[in-house]
Amino acid sequence: MKHLIVAATALALSAGSVFAQGYYEGKSIDYIIATEPGGGYDTYGRLVGKYLGKHLKADQVVFKNMPGAGHLIGTNTLNASEPDGLTIGTFNTGLIYSQLLGAEGVQFDLNTMSWVGKAASDPRVMVMSTQSGFTDYDALKAAAGPHLFAAAGIGSASYNETNLLTSALGLDIKVVSGFNGNEGELAMMRGEVIGQIASLSSITPFVEAGNGQVVLSIGGEGQPQAIDKAVNEDGKGIVSLIAANSIIGRLTAAPPGVAPEIMAELRAGYMAALADPELLAEAETLGIPIDPADGVAVEGLIKAALAQSPETVEMVKAALTEQAPLTKVTSPILALADENKEVTINGKDGEIVIEPSGSRTAITVNGAEAKRGDLVVGMECEIEYDPAKEGNEPKTMACNG
Repeated sequence: MKHLIVAATALALSAGSVFAQGYYEGKSIDYIIATEPGGGYDTYGRLVGKYLGKHLKADQVVFKNMPGAGHLIGTNTLNASEPDGLTIGTFNTGLIYSQLLGAEGVQFDLNTMSWVGKAASDPRVMVMSTQSGFTDYDALKAAAGPHLFAAAGIGSASYNETNLLTSALGLDIKVVSGFNGNEGELAMMRGEVIGQIASLSSITPFVEAGNGQVVLSIGGEGQPQAIDKAVNEDGKGIVSLIAANSIIGRLTAAPPGVAPEIMAELRAGYMAALADPELLAEAETLGIPIDPADGVAVEGLIKAALAQSPETVEMVKAALTEQAPLTKVTSPILALADENKEVTINGKDGEIVIEPSGSRTAITVNGAEAKRGDLVVGMECEIEYDPAKEGNEPKTMACNG
């Protein structure tokens, strides 16, 4: 009987392998990229997707950029997708901090996602523009601030890690959020900010073009290392967490619940793609490193990053309590669209469209609590909105008329 069970089990496993073999052949894969086109995540996503489709013999890989809310929109969409292995995606590791802190808008558990693998480790560096006048970290530390640093949206890796390092290193830095893709580099070239925390792979072309210099490394092999500049042991703990997250780097995931046999084929195709000589040659041309690991290894790294002590979580929470300042304006409602989900007003620098949330935006009309549907063109409103959020989402709208 025992031999029959073993034989039946072997047959079932064999059947599963036969089913999985060629599962992707002729099918279409959606690859969600949780950023706008341009920048490191988009570059890695499109490179990996191109060769992944080749090795899985898929009919096509369709890239879908879904930016916004510090990668939450794209990641929430990925998490809610059908677990058939035909939707995968990439997003930044800043969401580890969002989950640790129970941030608003997180609709996923990174512990349960189906991890395909990572294309590279991604050490973080502090970069100063050539216009800043700072050529080394110690000069920045000694200078009076605040010093303006660019970052992506609230919740992104760059936003979180800039705030965390500000705390860990005792720096006088003010984070200016909302710079996505390569907008931070452009802001440095325009003199709007003097620096940023970035991944080494994405910032290297900027540095090699003579527009900036790396003055500090967080992980990797560069010098000086941030952990040696931390103000105390708590600061060293924060730097260590950032460095650990950077090892995970340019990841690819699928929704929770993908069948094991499909994941096995997907992971095998992913690792084959990252070993493809053509991909490696293209990566070298692009100047981006390839340092792959399979989904099993990435899953372990994710779980370790999320398994922080309450003390470390409190340290992270304290470092990230600062929120981006709200913009306050008084303006008539100029136009309404999409059932009042889009409201045109006069912003600080001209007409803008704001998108009030049905649940998060506090709306009053003539002093009484109201809904979006109660808004009317011509009403005079006092508005607080967040220019760093997708759609300039307002926090409050106090309207009369």
